[in-house]
Amino acid sequence: MAEYWDLYDANRNPLGRTIKRGDAFAEGEYYVCCEVWMQNSEGKLLMTQRHPDKKAGGLWEFTGGGVLAGETTKQAALRELEEELGVTAEETDLSLLEVYQHKNYFMDIFVAKKDVETSALVLQPEEVVDAKWVSHEELLQMIEEKQVVWSVGLRYGMYAEKLGK
Repeated sequence: MAEYWDLYDANRNPLGRTIKRGDAFAEGEYYVCCEVWMQNSEGKLLMTQRHPDKKAGGLWEFTGGGVLAGETTKQAALRELEEELGVTAEETDLSLLEVYQHKNYFMDIFVAKKDVETSALVLQPEEVVDAKWVSHEELLQMIEEKQVVWSVGLRYGMYAEKLGK
């Protein structure tokens, strides 16, 4: 089934129209996506490994995806957690860490404080092949060794210090 995203201008004002995922964007058109940095009570972050058939297959990332037409970013974040990991959360579990703007999208980065055993996760097979909790130091090592999606490592480097605040 095709996904449709609402379109926005450079100031994140709605343009009143949608785009089908995969279609080309016109100049000045943006969509919204989200990323969830799930953090447990030990301060570790949950990383997921992309399916090998996907772009950047085999690399590690945070859960996230495009915000569907008519959805809020919090609704999208909760949907992605449920779809990709089988994790049920509430909007109150999410706090906005940062809004990242790049090329033709805005990404709302959320932190979700939640303790979940990896053995309890229900991974979406066509998206995610593995998941693990990592410390800040372990994640930096993974980034250094190019095990993490490049853009995910970039954003982590930009915003990781905000996790402690």
